[in-house]
Amino acid sequence: MINAKVVILEPENAGNVGAIARVMKNFALEELILVNPKFENMFEAELRAMHGIDILRNMHIVNTFKEAVSDADFIVGTTAKTGMNYNVLRTVITPEVLVERLVNINGKIALLFGRESSGLSNEELKQTDIIVTIPTSNYSALNVSHAAAIIFYEIYKSHAQWRKGAPRASSRLEKEKALEYFHLILSDINYPSFKCHIAERVFRNVISRAFISGREIYTLIGVLRRIHSFLTSKNR
Repeated sequence: MINAKVVILEPENAGNVGAIARVMKNFALEELILVNPKFENMFEAELRAMHGIDILRNMHIVNTFKEAVSDADFIVGTTAKTGMNYNVLRTVITPEVLVERLVNINGKIALLFGRESSGLSNEELKQTDIIVTIPTSNYSALNVSHAAAIIFYEIYKSHAQWRKGAPRASSRLEKEKALEYFHLILSDINYPSFKCHIAERVFRNVISRAFISGREIYTLIGVLRRIHSFLTSKNR
């Protein structure tokens, strides 16, 4: 199975946490992280977990989003709210497309689920590499455990077809370095400041959806570094 963990941000219902633990067990996922849960009693979670009780007993509880994803090389967010063409933040893919892309990832993946009442905030979505949505009818709000089950199933169904010996995936640190140079280049060319955050998000979307390898990101960083150095020397 893939090297993935499930992260639930500020869960409000213990029963949903138990149900997610149960479907994690169904589909061979083992690591569960809760971020600042809004309930204290785990009794209902344990009732709903059934044979996934060991996942609850081994789960970790942390205080912040940053702690939960600190060791992740690739963060997959989830949302029921998709954007229009102009909303680059909420550019989404389906679970089927996700598993096609995961073939190129052999680093640590975080599967991120939001609050039952409000999902993930825009600020939290900004920290993700890619965002998944599940196509539905006009009533789009799935229970979080149902959404998790669909995504876990798609991953499990496809994992046997994944290539062994895939190239090393680019790390989060490498992707952030590429983004850092992209930001510097925008400054070098006097790109309008009010458009910079959109351009940076588009660049992040592109390198995330490409699932580029460690070798590819190394080359990209080198090219961006040379561009920045050239522009800096020209602007002196």
